[in-house]
Amino acid sequence: MLKLAFRGVLRYKKRTIITAFAISMAILFSIFMQTLLTGIQYDSNKNLIWNDTSSAKIYAPGYFEDRENLPIDKLITKEQGQQLEQILDANGFENYTKEFISSCQIIFYEDPFITSGSLYAQIRALDSDNLDAYNFKDAQIEGKWLSKNVDGIVIGANLANDINAELNYYVTIQTKGKGGFIQAFDIPIIGIISSGDPIIDATAIFFDLNTIDDYLELEGSSSSYAISYSSNIKKVETISTSNTQKISSLIKEIDLKAYSWAEIAEDILNLQAADSGFTYIFLFFTFIISVVGISNTMLMSVSERSNEIAMLKTLGYTNKYIRQLFTLEGTIIGIFGIVVGFILGIGVSLYFQNVGIDISSWITSNESIGYRINSVMHAFISYDEILIILLLGLLVSIMSAYFSVRRTGRGEIAQLFRKL
Repeated sequence: MLKLAFRGVLRYKKRTIITAFAISMAILFSIFMQTLLTGIQYDSNKNLIWNDTSSAKIYAPGYFEDRENLPIDKLITKEQGQQLEQILDANGFENYTKEFISSCQIIFYEDPFITSGSLYAQIRALDSDNLDAYNFKDAQIEGKWLSKNVDGIVIGANLANDINAELNYYVTIQTKGKGGFIQAFDIPIIGIISSGDPIIDATAIFFDLNTIDDYLELEGSSSSYAISYSSNIKKVETISTSNTQKISSLIKEIDLKAYSWAEIAEDILNLQAADSGFTYIFLFFTFIISVVGISNTMLMSVSERSNEIAMLKTLGYTNKYIRQLFTLEGTIIGIFGIVVGFILGIGVSLYFQNVGIDISSWITSNESIGYRINSVMHAFISYDEILIILLLGLLVSIMSAYFSVRRTGRGEIAQLFRKL
């Protein structure tokens, strides 16, 4: 049967090529779309973890539930912070960063800026001696990073472009201090970073924690402690929950609690899941189109080969055998198309994984595509997901061929010859 099936495939080369081409294009497009979406989500989560949530964060009671408002009345006290650091160090969690986060207004004036104005931004005050939870130092593009001996701020590249800021320009920061009093002060820009995260690059104003403590009279308090388990995002996703639960049990006695990055970014991950659902629906309809194409081709093949079917029945072959023969032919064509589509799909995905797609000309610094990526989209090859696509493609090929020929040879031999 296999020999006859191969002969049938090779005898009708044009039809075989057309059908295999349709299958390979469906596989190619499906692989590319899946790897591109996976890559966007991977880069977005990487930026989120490296620049915003780290692997986990520790908060005082009530802060997590109200975190969107950046409250300054639910802080970790200096004494709690000291006890927390001792517990973390004693249990091997050494990559942590103490931080204070708050909303603010950045005010700039026509001299030296091009024009006067103001923008709402976010204060990110970090312990400049201990930045192990983040990767901001690697993002430095101008000036210098924070230090305890220098009074100044570091801002994101998009924010700098929005206000046409340069190094050593002074801006006025207006925000609330501990207890709710309004504080305004002038401070120079000493550095500019490009983290790759559009939210950070467009809204963040970085302070040394000691500097902001003096301005806002925090008395050693902090909003949170960020903890990094690993710089490998896949490893973070794997070990995040167990490590976070362990930390929460260790610090329960000092009335603090740890939350994983996935808990902090739950809304973002839910949106990603919704986008993935739409993509799978899109891929489903792509396969439906492939089914129609394969089925039509197989029906044409069956109708044009009535003489062969009649001859096979004359020689004593059963209807079941003939159906299996044509199904095997469809399967062979499907496998050929899947192999070609897989090779092309991996090739295209590898290219976009290494080079990416520059979207900087499509969006401005104030726009967002819904993911935390700045200017380049990269594909990311996940072979588990690609295997599912290949198996689905093979199933579609087999089922399309089978249902196209399930009535093959049901007529009597005389009737089949009469149609010739």
